[in-house]
Amino acid sequence: MRRLLRARTWQLRGSAAETVMVLAVATLVVPLLIFAGASWLAYDDAHKQADERIARTLDLLYVNVRTSFETDYLVAANVAELLEDQSTEAIRANERQIHDRLKRLVESLPQIEDVWVLDREGRPLVVAKLYPAPADRSFAARNYFIAHRDNRVQRHVSEALQGPVKNVPFFQYSERRLAPDGAFDGVIAVSVSPNYFHDQFAQASDSPNFTAAIVRADGEILVRYPAGTGPSRLGPDTGFMKAVADQPDVGRYATDRSGFDGQSRVFMYRRLPDLAVYVVHGYATAAIRDAWMSRMASHLIFGLPATLALFGLAVIASRRAMQQTDTLARLSEEQARREVAEHSLRQSQKLNSIGQLTAGIAHDFNNLLTGIGGSLEMMGRRVTSPSDDFLRFLDLAKTGVSRAANLTQRLLAFSRQQPLQVEAVDANKLVSGMSELLRRTLGEQIKIETVLAGGLWRCQSDIVQLESAILNLAINGRDAMPEGGTLTIETANAHLDDAYAAANVEVKAGQYVLIAVSDTGEGMDQELMAKAFDPFFTTKQRGQGTGLGLSMTFGYVKQVGGHLKLYSEVGHGTVVKIYLPRSGAAPVDAKERPAPAVRSLGDGPVVLVVEDDPVVREFAGSACREIGCTVHLAGDGREALAVLRAHDDIALLFTDVGLPGDMNGRQLAAAACELRPTLKVLYTTGYTANAIVHHGVLDAGVNFIGKPFSIDALAAKVKSLGL
Repeated sequence: MRRLLRARTWQLRGSAAETVMVLAVATLVVPLLIFAGASWLAYDDAHKQADERIARTLDLLYVNVRTSFETDYLVAANVAELLEDQSTEAIRANERQIHDRLKRLVESLPQIEDVWVLDREGRPLVVAKLYPAPADRSFAARNYFIAHRDNRVQRHVSEALQGPVKNVPFFQYSERRLAPDGAFDGVIAVSVSPNYFHDQFAQASDSPNFTAAIVRADGEILVRYPAGTGPSRLGPDTGFMKAVADQPDVGRYATDRSGFDGQSRVFMYRRLPDLAVYVVHGYATAAIRDAWMSRMASHLIFGLPATLALFGLAVIASRRAMQQTDTLARLSEEQARREVAEHSLRQSQKLNSIGQLTAGIAHDFNNLLTGIGGSLEMMGRRVTSPSDDFLRFLDLAKTGVSRAANLTQRLLAFSRQQPLQVEAVDANKLVSGMSELLRRTLGEQIKIETVLAGGLWRCQSDIVQLESAILNLAINGRDAMPEGGTLTIETANAHLDDAYAAANVEVKAGQYVLIAVSDTGEGMDQELMAKAFDPFFTTKQRGQGTGLGLSMTFGYVKQVGGHLKLYSEVGHGTVVKIYLPRSGAAPVDAKERPAPAVRSLGDGPVVLVVEDDPVVREFAGSACREIGCTVHLAGDGREALAVLRAHDDIALLFTDVGLPGDMNGRQLAAAACELRPTLKVLYTTGYTANAIVHHGVLDAGVNFIGKPFSIDALAAKVKSLGL
């Protein structure tokens, strides 16, 4: 019995020992496993944090370097503009004046050491900070000069150099100069101080492990921080050169032995736009490892509870990181939307600025054209037996006035300031009615196809401006097909949804009528498409286009609340899509409008002409008399009311919208109609301000004739009033 009890006791003791051993091992293994896991997480996190810090610092350095180089671009551009069309002899003759201007240009720019202008043999013509230029020196053997002269490189960044005159380190940003005939005419060299960037990098440095550099794509080191005795050029087997070959614009690489200073580092780099130059920033891997080991030492000091707590915090931190990532993604989307909105705002501000400039000159310019054109028309009517030369020169003068008036209207159309008579238009009928006009205009080499949709909605548009827009697009398509091709005009009903409206600023979701004009011509690349709607931009030869066709169409479409989209591919052609708002009103037939009959002389109404410009006032009065009207003249609103009170037989008030004093044309008309409710009112102006036009559309019931106007047009307008 005792043996049995003793044996059972040993069994219990063995079982307890095993349990204790298991627990002991567990108390060692579990913390070790947790510590190992935490160490792995901390190591990865340390590298991620280091990468984020390097990326942020690189962004700051890149912005600084890019801004400095953009300043160099502007300096070179200003120098080129200053020397434009000047021969080498003229530059030498005006060296003192040019030197003074260059000195003033760069004296406040610390990153620029000097500016040199070299002739085609490499001899200095003028220097910004040195006068006179050392004519006995030649830089024809410099690599940057050879690159411009022999390789025809437009922009170049040289290797690091030592100045032979001032004995200071620098590198050259240079641009090729061309003579008027296109031949090589020398170099504009902007000497850039590496010390400036060295100081900037020093200010950005937050650690002894910080390093930064500016490196050319061929490995030539232009700037290095901290300054050292390392190589001036990186070899093809270095980490930087291999990384750039694989990722030429932006990238990251790690190396056990840096080509910059021989240390083990992690680098990130980014290329400057339009130049084979990189901004490089690196951080020592030893510092990252030391940060990780210091972090793990804290785990060892605090033991298992601290390790578990830190592990829990790491989980929380990872969740927070995910939340922050989501937040950053939302912020990135918001930033993208904001950038689109800012671009649209800048474009709108540009259009508004041009519109304000145009509006400021349009009134006076159209007044001048009215006086000139009216006088020419009177001369043609009054001269009973004109000679052939008289008629020829009179026609030339009228043509000039007509072209000037058309140019003003195109500018007003682009800036969305022209008066529109918006009506419900049947686009199918309009396109069909233009077929013969398009065939005569485009010629036999262009095949015209129309694809008209059945059940097409009526669109909200100004008929005359829509015809002009389609004709402009057709002419542009013809010019893009010099060897002939096919021009297609297509109509369709379209619905622009909320997603499309969100992706295209200034577009309202809804129903539209689509008019698409496509050609099989040369097409455009992205750079040309970005400029296509800019005023006066044209790819045609001088004298073959004003550059206002597309911009006028763009302004008109926006003015009626529509949308215009341009699609193009080089070698395949271009499609311009016009989206016009759907209209619920009855359609208007532009081709069936009867032209008002011109009144015969002697039986016209009594007209009160109100115009502040004496030349235009005299012509307007003469034009009214020419069509048989009895005329009274006034120069402002107060005088006009006095004349109206004195003459009860005045049946028509013909007034300019913009009048001097405290009463414009609309206010004058309101006061006059209070005195005489049956009085008819006809407005005229060279620029339709908000007195009679709102959002680009004539107010309801407003009778308007734009300046400059002809006698026949005035007679037709008066007749249309029922007088």
